[in-house]
Amino acid sequence: MSSILFVLVLFNTGQTASEKSRLANTADAAVYSGLIWQARALNFQAYTNRAMVANQVSIGQMVSFSSWARYASILIRNVDYIANFIWVMKPFTSIANQIMGQVDNVVVNITEALIPVVDGVNGVLSNAQQAVYLASFAATPAIVQEVVEKNDERYNVNSAYAVIGMGENAMAWNNFAEQYDDRDALLRKADVVNRSKDEFTNARNIGQRQLLPGSPSKITIFPMRFWIKKEGRSNLIAEEGNSGDIEWEWKGKDTLSLHSETYRCSVRRGCGWRSHVELPMGWGSRYVNGDFECEEDDEGREICPEYMNENRWAEDLADLESEELDADYNGIRAYYDLSDLSEENKDPRLVLRIEVDLPEDEVRTASKIENLGSDSVPNEETGNGIGIGVFGTEDRMAGEGIASIASGEVFFHPPDDYNPSRRRGRYEIANLFNPYWEVRLTKTPIERRFMAWALRDSDLLTEGASGIAEGVAIFISEREEELSRLQHLQEDLQNQLDSTVDDVERAQIQSQLNAVNIEIADLESQNYDVNNLTQNLQQNLSQGVSSAANTQVAQYEQELEQYAQQQSEEFTDQFQDEIVGQVTDSLQEALEGAVEDAVESAISSFFGG
Repeated sequence: MSSILFVLVLFNTGQTASEKSRLANTADAAVYSGLIWQARALNFQAYTNRAMVANQVSIGQMVSFSSWARYASILIRNVDYIANFIWVMKPFTSIANQIMGQVDNVVVNITEALIPVVDGVNGVLSNAQQAVYLASFAATPAIVQEVVEKNDERYNVNSAYAVIGMGENAMAWNNFAEQYDDRDALLRKADVVNRSKDEFTNARNIGQRQLLPGSPSKITIFPMRFWIKKEGRSNLIAEEGNSGDIEWEWKGKDTLSLHSETYRCSVRRGCGWRSHVELPMGWGSRYVNGDFECEEDDEGREICPEYMNENRWAEDLADLESEELDADYNGIRAYYDLSDLSEENKDPRLVLRIEVDLPEDEVRTASKIENLGSDSVPNEETGNGIGIGVFGTEDRMAGEGIASIASGEVFFHPPDDYNPSRRRGRYEIANLFNPYWEVRLTKTPIERRFMAWALRDSDLLTEGASGIAEGVAIFISEREEELSRLQHLQEDLQNQLDSTVDDVERAQIQSQLNAVNIEIADLESQNYDVNNLTQNLQQNLSQGVSSAANTQVAQYEQELEQYAQQQSEEFTDQFQDEIVGQVTDSLQEALEGAVEDAVESAISSFFGG
């Protein structure tokens, strides 16, 4: 009979150890899954921020191409005018002029159709950022709850420590990032856009060597020298309107000029190339959303900022013949970034700590097996030794069950962190423009372990400081007893290892010994100082989260969902059908109109209409 009881005790010990291991794995999985959602939400903000910048650059490209088409059309127009005096060239220049005019019309129609579409996409992305961020406010507790339930329906994540941990995480998430729509923030985003422009948009400059391959940069026919210069550029412009809001404009300019200089000598200045003359050959400019960059002087002349370094006269002509694109454009939209953009906030973290527990009556020990024994040890001796309950084993667990706590964090981890040699003296601080947010599990601090332990005994907290101090002493005593037990087990395992010859058995014993060594090292590394533990517990409980201990997770989750739904509902309705119809209708209409114009012009040209 004693051997049977011994087997039952071993069975109970194994079941308890197995449940403890499964609880730990479940807690780790729940923390990791909850934080993965938050990391993905932050990376979503980064991807959408980059997408909005790319879309702004694409609008700049469309305006640039439209400006270039305008310039090319005027250049061919000027060449066709000169061909009036060179009759051999006139038929060719006339056809080229008509074709370039139609190309310019097609480019304008497509540009005017696409700019509102791309701008509308940016509006959708801006609203999606807010909807995702607000929805994530409630998603983490729901994910934690679901992961725990999917692992085992007997497991709970509604302890005071778990609710406090999720409450702290929710408050940290709420304060981690924010939507920026103020003047300085939008100008900061506009600076990112201007610095992200491609070469064609930023500076489409071509010198004589590129225009005439094999030629020198300047052709000298003494005492004069000549060169051709092509210059072009587009900018995103911001101007504060009458209402105080920022007005946005994309503007492009393109010019081509013939330059000449004459070599002259004078007594006062000596000899050198002087008397610079510019002969404009082609020019063009287009803009979207109003040309507020230019201002009138006292004499009524329009003064515009200079884009060109050499083709100043051609630029003046481009300003005079500048055309506005008939397209809706709203400029830089509101976007999300970290709430704290200071240099001190280089490495912010989002922490989540939870506790998963299993009540004592749900642990599948021998006492829960039907017909094996009663739920308690019999009080009276049985006559035959096989009465009900004779094999009963009394289950006693600290805290009336088994529990496991887990911690994790979201952190910013750029690729250069994997290879520090690539940094070259640079270090990228955390931001919401690069999707480098990752998740990792972390070690739970000793004060947090004590906090979880203390919250399971309401008497410790209701008795005030004296109760907490007494609890700290009990907590430390239990940890010391656990350490002593593990050290004895370590010694026994080491003796078994030394006396065992079989390789398979040695490997099994070594594996157990390694696990015990890790637990011992963990316990020995903790600072079990009474004053520190008491002070840290009181500090953690006094940070406005202790009230969460009286709130059930389901109720807490429901409140978060209601808040997120209330905040994000209006955005969901706005962008669901906003883009699809606009893309289809406007682009189809523009292309049909452009094709009809081109066909009519071609028929008229070839048949003498």
